[in-house]
Amino acid sequence: MRRLIAMLIGIAIGGGLVFASFNFHLVRTDKSWLLVRKKQADWHDAYVDIRGWSSREWGEHKALSDNLVAMGRGDLVQRSLADKLFRGFLDSFREAPAPPRHANPPAP
Repeated sequence: MRRLIAMLIGIAIGGGLVFASFNFHLVRTDKSWLLVRKKQADWHDAYVDIRGWSSREWGEHKALSDNLVAMGRGDLVQRSLADKLFRGFLDSFREAPAPPRHANPPAP
């Protein structure tokens, strides 16, 4: 009976690890560890050590960089020089944010 319980516990732990690797990136940074949710479930980049990555390596892991930016940790992603220039050019054409609307407009 003990072997059956040990096997069931092992299956549960293994299934949980497979589920986690399909749905999350475990990212090692210079200062900490991050658990980043994936937009699309797959096996790629289940564990990633990004310490010292260049823009070339970030280009090879586009899904990881998109997921980090979506999580609000875009500061960890190193962009290529061309990408920085292109984004800066496009940002100059964005509209200025609209002023906030008041719930109760002033009476005339």
